Amino acid sequence: MNDKLKDIVYSDLFRYTGNARRTKNIYTTYLQELASSPEFHYIALMRQTKFYEDEIKGKEGIIKYFCKARFNIYNWMLTQMSHKYHFQIPYDTKIGKGFYLAHFGRVIIHPKAEIGYNCNVSTGVVIGTQFRGKRKGAPHIGNFVWVGANAVIVGNITIGNNVLIAPGAYVNFDVPDGSIVIGNPGLIRRAPGATLSYINNTISFDEYNVKSDTAQVNTSTVPTRLTRQSRFQ
Repeated sequence: MNDKLKDIVYSDLFRYTGNARRTKNIYTTYLQELASSPEFHYIALMRQTKFYEDEIKGKEGIIKYFCKARFNIYNWMLTQMSHKYHFQIPYDTKIGKGFYLAHFGRVIIHPKAEIGYNCNVSTGVVIGTQFRGKRKGAPHIGNFVWVGANAVIVGNITIGNNVLIAPGAYVNFDVPDGSIVIGNPGLIRRAPGATLSYINNTISFDEYNVKSDTAQVNTSTVPTRLTRQSRFQ
């Protein structure tokens, strides 16, 4: 892996292992986690597939052919792993660094959804689109968001930073920073420390080889729907 790919894959690795520094055994740690954690393995494969698709752009001739072949191999492996572990998270879904799947099992995320940094998603979660009405579209989820088991988040809505979506909650409305959403239909409870102790081994937004900043919750302004395109550029 080159440094750009390492940056995002090792950011996710840090969420699982807490190994905050680039050390001589980081690759061994990476291999061990691939072997022991289907959740991390899927995320790493998803990141690699997207990276290798992007590498096709601008290539010509035989190099482009080999780049396409490599992408097709990784995309096939990702599809096989999706069928095996029931993760339905397309490789081109916009997901920030430090993504964490709590357990392997059914997780469905629409490719048009966007997820920020340091987010946790539990088993049984559906993050989907709404096909009509004023909320037609897919969700935008901010940073430091914890989504509990069997929660459903649908529609063109914005979930702020530092938000906890309780297990089994149904969310089809905007949620402000520092909130907990409980129940079906969901009810918002303001909680400045909503995700404290729920999201561990967090990473900075610029690089993975930093100390954990778990005690600090990002308080940046929640991006609006108009800024979605620029958020991940």
